[in-house]
Amino acid sequence: MSRARAPRAGGQELEVTITALGTAGDGIAESGQGRLFVPSALPGERWRVRLEQRLPQGWRTQPLHCVDAVERAPPVCPHFGRCGGCRLQHLPDQAYRRHKRGRIVAALAHRGLPVEPVGELRVTPAASRRRLRLGATRAGGRLVLGLRERGRHRLEPLTVCPIACPELATILLPLGAALGGALLAPEPGEVSLALTTTGIDLLLHATRLPQPSERERLAGVAHALDLARIGWCSGDDASPEPIVTRRQPMVELSTVPVALPAGGFLQATAFGEAELARAAAAWAAGSTAAVDLYAGIGTLTFAIAAQVRRVRAVEGDGAALVALEAAARASRLGGIRAERRDLARRPLLAAEFAGCDLAVLDPPRVGAVEQVREIAAARVPKVIYAACSPETFARDARHLVDGGLELRELRPIDQFLYAAEVELVALFARPDAAKRP
Repeated sequence: MSRARAPRAGGQELEVTITALGTAGDGIAESGQGRLFVPSALPGERWRVRLEQRLPQGWRTQPLHCVDAVERAPPVCPHFGRCGGCRLQHLPDQAYRRHKRGRIVAALAHRGLPVEPVGELRVTPAASRRRLRLGATRAGGRLVLGLRERGRHRLEPLTVCPIACPELATILLPLGAALGGALLAPEPGEVSLALTTTGIDLLLHATRLPQPSERERLAGVAHALDLARIGWCSGDDASPEPIVTRRQPMVELSTVPVALPAGGFLQATAFGEAELARAAAAWAAGSTAAVDLYAGIGTLTFAIAAQVRRVRAVEGDGAALVALEAAARASRLGGIRAERRDLARRPLLAAEFAGCDLAVLDPPRVGAVEQVREIAAARVPKVIYAACSPETFARDARHLVDGGLELRELRPIDQFLYAAEVELVALFARPDAAKRP
């Protein structure tokens, strides 16, 4: 139900009741203008809003005033509401847990899949985010680092970050000042930071190549701030180039030391990585030959290596595969064989799973629909699937179940604290496989 104050749509003010929480963390209300998305609103509340931008599924609105509120949690960050991240800080703990788990349950139910295997949410602790990608903009003599307001170009400078590891949170201001003196215009528009066991790995995202004078000054920045490495990426399709490496950034995956490539993918938190690895290792027990698809630098490869005699690790990124191979060789894990292959363009065919009794995959957000069809057709006895999108996971899971596999267990992992996203890892097995892997 709504009451209009203006005759036109854009800019129109309405008073609406929030009936649900959307997958992006916005409150949802129904009105005569269609579905409305209200940032920071909670189910049961009544809000006055202004229609702001027409979307395919409704309207993005600007919340003006909460007419009737429900119980809320005090936000832990002073940037809440202006920063584009951490949109769920205002949810009380139990409601927060229900919402994140509920995203997975709703996605499964939408595909007609069982929801009983969904376990309780495992929540990452505060101050544990070890990977950040931030916007950057010039402000006087410094580069300001922060996150953009949702749906806008405005950058909210970060002065604190309760979700980030302290080593990353405390370096943001001095790093911005140092980069401001080292870089020329146009400056890189984004920076990525990863905390590794040997220090901070910094990657600058730009639309041009670095100048010789910048290389020299960036070496000074790395020394002054004790950074392990500074890299430069001159485009979305370009390979990152190390500018200065003072120490090789290293990570430990299931006790295996791995050299992190410049720009290499790393799970957002050590907690989330450990939860994924723990589940994969437990479920891999009893298998003898596995194929690990989208293996990356080996997060799940090394997790199952102690349980499985042979692991075929397949990955499309060459630098990641080199890091995986080198780590396996250095740790004397002779049962791991690495293979470079673009699985989005050329998925493994059913016949290529011959002799395999376990398939493991951790695809990108878009999922791996063609690959799971081949896995189902191959009649692999057991499948472990990690995902960061409940919706694409449920779509792919439908193909696995239609191919004769059962969804046995699913562990929700809240790796992205206060964000709308939720990670998961799931076990599928055929009915004739042992019920307890």
